[in-house]
Amino acid sequence: MRAADHPRPGSPAGSADRLRRRASRREDVLAVALGLLVATGLLVAWIAGSAAYGTVLDRGRVEAHERTAVQATVTARASSMGDLQTGQQALTLSWTGPDGAPHSGGSSLPGIYGVGDHVTAWVGADGRLATPPSTPADAVTVAVAAGFITAVAWAVGVLLLGRFAFAVNGRTFARAWELDWAAVEPGWSGRRTP
Repeated sequence: MRAADHPRPGSPAGSADRLRRRASRREDVLAVALGLLVATGLLVAWIAGSAAYGTVLDRGRVEAHERTAVQATVTARASSMGDLQTGQQALTLSWTGPDGAPHSGGSSLPGIYGVGDHVTAWVGADGRLATPPSTPADAVTVAVAAGFITAVAWAVGVLLLGRFAFAVNGRTFARAWELDWAAVEPGWSGRRTP
């Protein structure tokens, strides 16, 4: 074995080895930390989705308690058939409120209805039209959306953090390479440093 294979502690090659070992350890720690952050992000996304699900279910229970389903009759179609691109049809409805008083008003419902058709409408305590209460299906939709958005935002944050951390660590590897090259280049090129 040649003496050049074992760099002296004060030589540039010895410094390069120390830098490379330090950068390798830092890289291992970064990889483990980023893996833990990804796992934590999945947990946070699950918690966000669960919280959104519970919130929508609770709101649906309150809305179902405050609102009543009534049978309404379509008295006029406010939108033409050509305006149904969104799947919603504007209608004028008439119904009897929970207090027994007759009411009428406009609403937008999914589907196609003709004058005289019966539809289910939701009314508040005052007898006026209200939106239907939130359903468990609505809760699932909101939960999936909240979990997905949280996971994507977390992933972008981890990606940016990892990219920055590995770029900084890459500078240490580059410095080690420069020190190695400074130690061997004069012997390869025949050029001597003063």
